[in-house]
Amino acid sequence: MQRSKFLLYHFFIPIFLLVLLSILLTIGDIDRIVTDYIYNIQENNWSWKELWITEYFLHRGGRILSIVTALVLLSLLLLSCFKRSLFPYRRTLTYLVVAAIGSSLLISILKSALAVSCPWEFERYGGNILYQTVFEQIFQRTGKGCFPSGHASAGYAWLALYFAGLYHQSRLRWIGLSISLIAGTIFGVTQQLRGAHFLSHDIWSLGICWLFCCILFLLFFKQFILNPLNSKACV
Repeated sequence: MQRSKFLLYHFFIPIFLLVLLSILLTIGDIDRIVTDYIYNIQENNWSWKELWITEYFLHRGGRILSIVTALVLLSLLLLSCFKRSLFPYRRTLTYLVVAAIGSSLLISILKSALAVSCPWEFERYGGNILYQTVFEQIFQRTGKGCFPSGHASAGYAWLALYFAGLYHQSRLRWIGLSISLIAGTIFGVTQQLRGAHFLSHDIWSLGICWLFCCILFLLFFKQFILNPLNSKACV
């Protein structure tokens, strides 16, 4: 696979899908429909917000798990400076640490910069401000820092595992991809059930984390991309 084909599959098509999904979510008013349903089955009271499984196990526990994973990789990276057997993996470990931490940090910065509220802040869902779509709030700057989804990024940040596996042309990259997608989806749905995020918040976290990991991959492994890649190992 040449560089152009890599960019098509890993960069341009994901951007197209992200934009397309955003348009469909907006046109179909999917955020409101999904959140209305979640709010209604909780008898209009976000009764699942502080349940043990949603608040402590999946919300706080998920965040701790992601932090611990990053610390383990950081420890391995530091150990690679002294242990010869780990030296060949130093670049990969550096990439994983920077990509995972950088993805979460980028999402946090965007949350602070973009004035978008959480569902529970709207009158429609028990809050005190009038309901607006994500893009209405971004342009009118009437909300607070709830977009994109920070907790979902704790899972999606590990999309870097896929790219690390791609560099090593390992089939394990698909396991890394699956783990990240499953974790990010679980974390994202958890926050939707708690009233903390809309579906679109999670979709954008997924897209941003993927694109960030992809761009870093191009920077870290430029020579690998410039050379022809085995299509079976990269698609």
